[in-house]
Amino acid sequence: MNAFSSFYDYFDGWAAFLITSVVSLLLGLALAITYRHIKKGYVYTKYMPLAILLIPISMSILIGLLNLRNSEIESSTAIRVGIVLTSGIALTRFRSDKLAIEDMLYLVFASVFGIVSGLGYVVYSLISAVLVISVLFVLHAFKFGEDMGGILSVRIKVPEELNDQSVFDSALAKHCSSYNLTQVKTVEYGQLYEIRYDVKLSKDENVKNLIDEIRTHNGNLEVVVSAAEKR
Repeated sequence: MNAFSSFYDYFDGWAAFLITSVVSLLLGLALAITYRHIKKGYVYTKYMPLAILLIPISMSILIGLLNLRNSEIESSTAIRVGIVLTSGIALTRFRSDKLAIEDMLYLVFASVFGIVSGLGYVVYSLISAVLVISVLFVLHAFKFGEDMGGILSVRIKVPEELNDQSVFDSALAKHCSSYNLTQVKTVEYGQLYEIRYDVKLSKDENVKNLIDEIRTHNGNLEVVVSAAEKR
């Protein structure tokens, strides 16, 4: 038996269908566990692990049905339907919720594993899953992409009559090694402005000193310093 051949070439249709369905469920479970481990300590949609668990077997069941009826439906149709469903799920999920990019990747991986298993390429899907999950754990262990270089996001509320936002330049230059204006918008029904900067504190500086300096320029209104926002 060729390890990279479809199980539908070697087993009775229903036997292959059951094997691929079970494997898809196990792959979904492995990916869902990986997701929960990597996202530990972060807020995520509570149904994401469940979606990751069930998408592979859902895909596998559909593709398996088409394989069982391959005398009526060409195999290429199965591939096309699988791809369309993958795109549909990702787009629907993305439009219905503000989904993080890494969460979308998990949904794509889950869909791919389900499609490949459903086509009968069980060994191929197992090897692919081991490779993908290993890469995810390695990237997580090295915090790849998580380090923002100490960049902070500073949101400053200012009164409407303050027309010169450059008054904060001296405070930022004093406490930060770099700063960059990213946004100016109205808040509180247009009664206030909110100015946002991405900043990096100078060595031996702290957030409290920066906030105290800024408050002397914005009429003691709200100042929020947080981790730099993803864009």
